Amino acid sequence: MEAYDRRRGQERTWTVVETVRDIAKERAVSMAQIALAWLLHRPAVASVILGARTMDQLNDNLAAADLRLTDEETARLDAASDPEAADYPYGGPAIEQRSRPL
Repeated sequence: MEAYDRRRGQERTWTVVETVRDIAKERAVSMAQIALAWLLHRPAVASVILGARTMDQLNDNLAAADLRLTDEETARLDAASDPEAADYPYGGPAIEQRSRPL
């Protein structure tokens, strides 16, 4: 639960979900298909692990293999999921380190 709580509190998490939902609605496919198609075509991704529990979910997930996102859709997903530059050495973790005993 701890990891979920940290993600849920980040605005970027909801931006990604909304972007995936918008593209899925525009394409009339499931959000899972959009997410999987995006991952399948990332240069650094060698494979994708499916989490289907039912045959319907499996068939839906497998349909992502035939889905090709446009350059514009990929750019939207990339922008929404960009982790941005880390705030280190200026953010919270750095401030905490400044006062720690050596």
